[in-house]
Amino acid sequence: MEFTWLKVPQWEKYETLLHGFMGRRGGKSVGPYAGLNVSYRVGDDAKIVSQNVCDMKQAVGIHDGRIITMKQIHGDQIIDVKDRNIKEAGEGDGMKTGEKEAFLGILTADCVPILFVAPEEKIVAVVHAGWRGILAGIAPKMVRLLNSQHGISPDAIEAALGPAIGPCCYEVKEDVSRPLVERWGKIAELCIEHRDGKTYLDLRRLNRAILEQAGVPSKKIYDIGPCTSCSPDEFFSYRREKKATGRQISFIGWAS
Repeated sequence: MEFTWLKVPQWEKYETLLHGFMGRRGGKSVGPYAGLNVSYRVGDDAKIVSQNVCDMKQAVGIHDGRIITMKQIHGDQIIDVKDRNIKEAGEGDGMKTGEKEAFLGILTADCVPILFVAPEEKIVAVVHAGWRGILAGIAPKMVRLLNSQHGISPDAIEAALGPAIGPCCYEVKEDVSRPLVERWGKIAELCIEHRDGKTYLDLRRLNRAILEQAGVPSKKIYDIGPCTSCSPDEFFSYRREKKATGRQISFIGWAS
């Protein structure tokens, strides 16, 4: 079975780091969830979702460990995962861990999945950062926590921004654009485009700018994958479907 599995080329040198941005290709789900849907919360058959997760884990080489997910709520709550045997870490939109064989997962269908790695300390983290997460400041909060709780300097952190809806497709109203500009100022303004009387937001560019402002070097921030809305064969997109659809997973962890 062929899967869409995008990786960060610069991370291939970390031999025991397993990571990836999965798409919808492969999997056994049907209907609006067709392909590799890995969410139990969108109305898909739970048994099929479990089979999708199992097949995907085998394909990427996670044979013993679990992929740990959260109940994502579009906020800034970050969970410290210390037990690699749990399946779900609770409510939140970010996780970090220093545990081996603990693979952290983010589910998305347009929002930006961000994977973090501190290679010297062997710590990984994930963040779910759509416009609400950006407004809440979850990505720079993760950088601050890695520094304050683990002694990791921001310039030692690497981050990868995965497939997400692009400014080509992500039209927003003033109720989204105005709060972002009020919170982030000029860097938000630079990520908002006006075309044909409509306003469009570049989520990945804004996340990148905020991470740079937090001290993560630009050369250590990687953009991986296309616009989810533009890629119906490869990725789920809530905005494109405007109805029920599946969720793809992005994951990272250190194998033992």
